[in-house]
Amino acid sequence: MRNLGRRGFAGALLFWIMPAASAAGALALAPLLALCGAIGAPWRFGGRIPLAYALLLAAAAWAALSVLWSPLDRPEQALKIVLATMAGLGLVAGMSGLDEKARGWVRASLLAGLLMLALLLAIEAGFDMPFNRAAQPETPTGLLQRNPGRGVFVLEALGFAGLAAALMLRGPPRWVFGAILLAAMAALSTQFSFDANLVAFAIGLAAFALGYAAPRWAPALAAGVWAFWLMAAPWVIHAASGPLREAALQLPPSWGMRLQIWDYAAARAIEKPLLGWGLDASRSFRDPQDLNGFTYAAIPLHPHSFSVQVWLETGGVGALLLAASLAATGLACVRWCDGARLPAAAATACIATIGLVWNVSYGAWQEWYMALPFMAAAAVLALKRA
Repeated sequence: MRNLGRRGFAGALLFWIMPAASAAGALALAPLLALCGAIGAPWRFGGRIPLAYALLLAAAAWAALSVLWSPLDRPEQALKIVLATMAGLGLVAGMSGLDEKARGWVRASLLAGLLMLALLLAIEAGFDMPFNRAAQPETPTGLLQRNPGRGVFVLEALGFAGLAAALMLRGPPRWVFGAILLAAMAALSTQFSFDANLVAFAIGLAAFALGYAAPRWAPALAAGVWAFWLMAAPWVIHAASGPLREAALQLPPSWGMRLQIWDYAAARAIEKPLLGWGLDASRSFRDPQDLNGFTYAAIPLHPHSFSVQVWLETGGVGALLLAASLAATGLACVRWCDGARLPAAAATACIATIGLVWNVSYGAWQEWYMALPFMAAAAVLALKRA
C-alpha cells in the first residue's frame, strides 16, 4: 500500500467497490466514478490536451448545449453529462501516469474485484437473487432481474481486461484465475434473461483473440467500426425500413420492438440532421406503435441505440464529434499498447463489448453506462508493463 500513491489508490478503490455496486444494479457506478475521478485526477495538467480528450469534451459540451432546443426542460441531464465526462477523463489522466508498482496494485484490485463480482452474481443466479430481493422485496422478478443483468454486463465489459491481468501473473495461478473468470463470464452471460449479454460475451471473446493476434491495429479497428456505425446508423436503418418492419413481426417481442423503435427514431433523426431535436428529446415521442396487437409508445424513454439516440438528440454535429473521439481513442490505444498483446487484446474486447451493448440495449446518457468506458480505460491502462 505504501507504493500505491493517490492516483493508484483511486484506481484500486474503483475496483474494490465495483463488485457490490455492480451486483446491485450498477447505478452506483456513476458516483463511484465521480469519487475516484476526483481523487485520481492530476492536480496539474501540463502540456497539450490529447486529441481524444479534447474531442470527447467537445462532444459532451455540445450534448449539454442541445438542451437549449430540446422540447424537454432537463438541465440536470446536461450537467450530469459534463460532470461524468470530466470525472472520467480525470481518472484516465491519473491512471495514465502510474508507475509499475501502482499499476500492479490496480491490476490485482481489478482481478480480485471481478472474481468477487462473479461470485456475487453466481449466488444471485443460483439462489433466486437473495441480495437484490432483500434490498427490493416488493419488486417483481422480471424487473428485479435487470439489476444482476446489468451486473453481468459490467463483468463482461471489464472482464477481458481482468483476463489479461490474470494472464500477466506468474506461474499456475495465471491459468487458474483466467479459467475461473472466463468460465464465470460464459456461464453468467446466459442468466437473468438478457440476450445481449450472451452476444456481448461472444463478440468480446472474438475481439480479445483478434487484439492478441494483431495488437498494432485491432484496437483502432474496433473503435473505427463503432465510429463508422455512429455516423451511418440512422441512414442505414432508414434505408432498410421495410425489411426491418417485416422482421420485427417474426422476432421475439423484445427484439421486434427494438427494430420498430430504431426505425421510428431513425426517421425522426433524419428530419433534423444537423442539430437534432435536443437533449432527452427521445422522451417526447409518444406516438403509438403496434407489434402483433401490443401497443406501446414510439420511443419508450430512449431508442435503445446509442448511435441513433446521438443523431436524434444532438444531430450530425454531436455524432461527428463522438465518432471522431472514438476514432482518436482507438489510435491512442494502439500507441499506448505499442505492440503489447495482452493490453491490446483487452482494449479491443472492451471497445467491442461496450459498443455492442450500447447500440442494442441502454440509453446514451444513463449515468452508470457512461461510467463504464472510463472504468474500462482505467483497467486497460493498468495492464501495460514498463
